[in-house]
Amino acid sequence: MNSNRKTRRLKQLMSVVLVAGVAAVAIPFAPSFLTDVLAQTATGTTEADVDTRPGGNAERPVTVEVTRVISRSVNQSRTVAGRVEPARTVDFAFQISGQIVRLAVEPGDTVRAGDVIAELDPVDFELTVHRAQASFDLSKSELNRAAGLAARGVAADARLETARAQFAQADVALREARRRLSQTQIVAPFDAIVARTFVEEYVNITSAAPVARLQDLNEMLVVISLPEDLAAIARATPGAFHIVASFPAVPGYTAPLVFRSFATDADQTAQTYDLEFAITGDIDPRLLPGMIADVRIAIAAEESRPQAIIVPVSAVDTTSRPNPSIWVYNESSGQVSRRSVQLGLPVDDEVVILGGLEGNELVVSGGWWRLSDDQAVVVSGL
Repeated sequence: MNSNRKTRRLKQLMSVVLVAGVAAVAIPFAPSFLTDVLAQTATGTTEADVDTRPGGNAERPVTVEVTRVISRSVNQSRTVAGRVEPARTVDFAFQISGQIVRLAVEPGDTVRAGDVIAELDPVDFELTVHRAQASFDLSKSELNRAAGLAARGVAADARLETARAQFAQADVALREARRRLSQTQIVAPFDAIVARTFVEEYVNITSAAPVARLQDLNEMLVVISLPEDLAAIARATPGAFHIVASFPAVPGYTAPLVFRSFATDADQTAQTYDLEFAITGDIDPRLLPGMIADVRIAIAAEESRPQAIIVPVSAVDTTSRPNPSIWVYNESSGQVSRRSVQLGLPVDDEVVILGGLEGNELVVSGGWWRLSDDQAVVVSGL
């Protein structure tokens, strides 16, 4: 019994000593361990609250290429080939069928407004007019008789209405016969030159078959074809150019030109656009349609200007507004703004600016189609 008690007390004493030893070893390391755990917890909480995604929700700025405006002397003229055309070219034809008994013109003839060009045999049409005139006179007499009887109460109103209808029909038939008689002649509606004839006298011809081609020489045009870059500038600022034409076939004669029209249908092969210019002043009688013209295009500014402001063609915005514009970069604010300009002639891959820039500005030469006014940008090319 005493031996068992001693054994239990010894086990209890050894357990107490073991616990005390473990505690003594762990206590020196407890502060450092707890500090690391708290620090890691705090760090994890902070990183969880911060958005570390690249850029966050901020919009990424647009990167554009900028070029500094320069001033230098350039050759501000260009010569292109053109062709002379009349203001109007019209093929004339009869509106009725018949036999041509008179062809009054030949190619190269000059005609005045009202001159007869060709005439059909009028006999059948004159007879039709006489027949229509007789019917008209008869229906008019019947109408007067019916009106008189109706006024005296002798005839019924129905007879008067019938007479009126017959008279109206006769009137229409007479006017139609006279009109067809007048169509037996082709008369020049304007002063012109006969370019060519298509028929001979005494041949039978159908309606709408061409008889003669007339060219209106009251105004002569010069048509030139321009590449798309120069055509866009010429359409946007036609008054910025001084255009003069000379003609190899008419030596000693030069004529100023003024802008008339712009054809937006491009040539599918050459990718060029046709522009029409009218010849001003007195027209030399030696000048004929189809002749070649040497057209010299120069800026309308005074020739004494020593320097020209030059920017790259890629800097010109010709699509966003009716007037061409350029995006100018402000170095102090880092923003861009649109500025309307007046364009001159292109020189290789550059273009002359006649107004809107003072020189030495920074302009956007690449990427302007993504910009808006007062937008902050990142620049390249400096």
